[in-house]
Amino acid sequence: MTSPNSGFDAQDPNNSQNQGFNSPNPGYGAPGQGGFTPVGGGFDVEKIKKNALIATIVGFLCGGLLPGILGLLGYLKADQEPATAKKFTKWSWIAFAIMWAISIILIIVYVIFMIAVVGSSTTTY
Repeated sequence: MTSPNSGFDAQDPNNSQNQGFNSPNPGYGAPGQGGFTPVGGGFDVEKIKKNALIATIVGFLCGGLLPGILGLLGYLKADQEPATAKKFTKWSWIAFAIMWAISIILIIVYVIFMIAVVGSSTTTY
């Protein structure tokens, strides 16, 4: 018999009919079926925080303001939203690489320009 308010079948103490499977632990669904989700959503939060902290330090010291801020946002979001924190950390490293690539290109252009200027100048002794 089923009580109209409880949704629990007195004949089936595990309530397997409502869960769609036989469960040894009533009240918890099978993994992947809306059951208990571990804190952090299965992410290694400490690893995410460590990577974001490294991205923050390296970003501020060697890459500029943008990579540092993105790394910091990744560090701050790691506890509540680990997936978002991973994205911020990834974009911090991407911004860091872009900043370095632009810097290297500008240095090469500067050297070529200086060689061209010095080579075209005439000196009289």
